[in-house]
Amino acid sequence: MHPESKPIPPSFQEFMANAQRLEDQMRVAQTELEKAIVTGRSQDATVVVMANGLGKVQAVRVDPRVYEQRDAASLQAAIMEAIQAAAANAGKLATEKMGPVEINLH
Repeated sequence: MHPESKPIPPSFQEFMANAQRLEDQMRVAQTELEKAIVTGRSQDATVVVMANGLGKVQAVRVDPRVYEQRDAASLQAAIMEAIQAAAANAGKLATEKMGPVEINLH
């Protein structure tokens, strides 16, 4: 019978080097996400929200036709839809860059 071979744990220096590489990768990814712009659009396309990849809202654009409709409930729903879509897009981008993360727009 062959004696079972046990994996050799990494040395402390290897562990620290791996941790430093991971930290560097996360820092680069965070910088890229801060610079990236994602958008979210309401279903009726009257509202567009732009945010960075970390979820910080940069701008909100409202189609002027919403003022003609004078429907506050629809406008509120459109804003929420656009915010949720932007958050989802920021989350997808962040997952691509960093792995699973939760994005909250602010």
